[in-house]
This record gives sequence, C-alpha cells and structure tokens, in this order.
Amino acid sequence: MIARLQGQVIEVSPESAIIDVAGVGYEVTCSLNTLFDWQAGQSVVVFTYTHVREDILQLFGFSTTREKEMFTTLLKVNGIGPKMAINILSGANVDQILLMVESEDVKGLSKLPKVGKKTAEQMVLTL
Repeated sequence: MIARLQGQVIEVSPESAIIDVAGVGYEVTCSLNTLFDWQAGQSVVVFTYTHVREDILQLFGFSTTREKEMFTTLLKVNGIGPKMAINILSGANVDQILLMVESEDVKGLSKLPKVGKKTAEQMVLTL
C-alpha cells in the first residue's frame, strides 16, 4: 500500500495530478480543493489511499491527513465508493461536511456532487 508520496507536481488536470517521485510519475486522483492548491513544478507531500480492484490500481491523494481521514470515513457509508467520496470532498471542505452531518442537514448534503437524498440520509445515519 502506498501511504504517502513526496515529489514534484508535473501536471494538474481537473480530476488528477501527476507527481514525479524519483523519476516515476504517479497519477493521483484528488479533490478539487487539493488540486486548486497545486501548480506544475511545485514540491508537494501527498497522503494517499490505494484502491485495488481486480481490474484497477488507483491512488487517491490528499493535501492533509484530515482530508484523507474524511475520505476513509465516507467510504464506510453504504453506497459511497472512492470516486463518489472524492466528488463529495470536491463539493465542500471537511469542516462543512462535518457540520452538515452533525446538524443532520440532509438538504445541504444532497447538494454535494453525486449525492442524492437517500445517500445524504445514509451519510447522516452512518456517520
């Protein structure tokens, strides 16, 4: 499992970044909040979550351990996978998500990308 990368940002796209670590380019899928903080040529430390399925090996990256913790917490919710969790983190920062969950704001959670009413209710119930 790859837990952390330290290197230079080579390229940033709307969904991911390529991080050069000792000559190896790692493609890391990130939230928009993380991607907005990075520019090509910048040195970064990326906390990662390694997602493995029989047909894919994918890295998800986070600029803070707090964002990574929220990501792994969201994965515990029935119906939320890694792509949806990244979309949720792209729609609001960690503090906003926590506030909506704690206040049981299903309507606010439903406004996050790819989150419907049932998923929002499940988030409140599980978290």
